[in-house]
Amino acid sequence: MTTPTTPAPSLEDRVTILETRLDTVLPTLATKEDIARLEGKIETMAERFNGKTDRLDGKIDAMAERFDGKIDAMEERFNGKIDAMEERFNGKIDRLDAKIDAMGNRLLIRLSVVAFAMLSIAVAAAKYL
Repeated sequence: MTTPTTPAPSLEDRVTILETRLDTVLPTLATKEDIARLEGKIETMAERFNGKTDRLDGKIDAMAERFDGKIDAMEERFNGKIDAMEERFNGKIDRLDAKIDAMGNRLLIRLSVVAFAMLSIAVAAAKYL
């Protein structure tokens, strides 16, 4: 089984095909003016983008300052509450110390009374023995 072979195109046909392709592609290529306009647009967009990022940086800095201020205020209120709680706690400890001291004094007085009573009993018993 043999396959029919097509003859190779002539040099003139090949050149014509290439010219046709070239004529089709050339109008779609960018010119120097096209590239220059594109560069201008890119530069303009870059400048606008930089301006927007600068404004965004400013807004972020302002937000950070407000946030820091709020944190400082919260810390101050928190420290104030802790100081107040510490004062109340120390006051309660002082009152408890005073009660313990009073109880100790009453106990000493009672022990003194008991000791005096025992001494009195011992003296009285010694007289009769």
